[in-house]
Amino acid sequence: MIKTRKSSSLLTWIALCILILSISGGVFNIYITRTISLDAEIINKLGIIRGSIQKLVKLELADIESNELIADIETRISEFDEDKFRIFDEDNTVQDSVSDLKETWSLLKNTIEAFRISPSEYKERLLQVSEDIWIKANIMVYSSQTSSEKKIDQYRISFIFSLINLLLGLLIIYLIQRYVKKRLEHLVDHDTLTELHNKRYFNEILQKEISKGPRYQTKFSLILFDIDHFKQVNDSHGHDIGDMFLKKLSDLIEKNIRKSDIFARIGGDEFAIIAPETNVEKAYEIAEKLRRLVENHPFKKIEKTTISLGLTEYKNGDHFDSIFKRADNALYAAKNQGRNRCIKG
Repeated sequence: MIKTRKSSSLLTWIALCILILSISGGVFNIYITRTISLDAEIINKLGIIRGSIQKLVKLELADIESNELIADIETRISEFDEDKFRIFDEDNTVQDSVSDLKETWSLLKNTIEAFRISPSEYKERLLQVSEDIWIKANIMVYSSQTSSEKKIDQYRISFIFSLINLLLGLLIIYLIQRYVKKRLEHLVDHDTLTELHNKRYFNEILQKEISKGPRYQTKFSLILFDIDHFKQVNDSHGHDIGDMFLKKLSDLIEKNIRKSDIFARIGGDEFAIIAPETNVEKAYEIAEKLRRLVENHPFKKIEKTTISLGLTEYKNGDHFDSIFKRADNALYAAKNQGRNRCIKG
């Protein structure tokens, strides 16, 4: 009887330990899943800040003041003061990076103000500060990615000590890792509004296409476009309608390009298409097709919309900046010549 009681008591304790382990593991899994999901949000937000700063400097150097973009960057940076980011930033890695970025951001704003008054005197200074903040933004994104990876590692280690719950633990690890990997990959490589590829992914693919050129003697073209007078859409209809419009336009374009083409949103209303195995003449046909498609498409609540496009073909010796600048200059030429047109660069 005593032995039976001892066995029953032991089984009860084992069952209780398994229950505690299961509940603890479940709670821990929920916590880690939430933190990883937030990490993905943080990585995406930091990437947007980095891209917006780069766009701002480019506009200022082109003598285009963008106070709205400055205000948007301010808002995005201030979001990291919210409690939810502090709670899950356990070692203050992200907060330290953001604090460092804030200091350089303040310096950049002051430099921009001085540059607007005396461009020739402060141009070099603006370039220098923009380079500093670009480096810090990269560090900021990397630190947040590293922080997320550490949490995933902790999540794996926790199951080593759960031998009794091993099979359940392995199943949970597999399912959550699969979810986390897909979620992070999607958020890191895609724009949250349009679900298109984002600027980070675009930069990576463009660099790969450039590196293939000398080796395989392949041709590809780059098409850049933005929406004519998009600011008026937001001003007249509000940002909710503007966002809906961006989604609809993105869907329209994506459905009318080839499966091999890489379509990305690289700014607020700026988009890019990498067209593999395509010379500039074929790219011009694609661009013209898209221009006419948008011009004739009846968007809901928007009377008429047009886009301006700049395109260029990869040339031997091209690097990232040279081919992008040619396409960008062609885009500016299209806008300066009256918009709603395609220009080859």
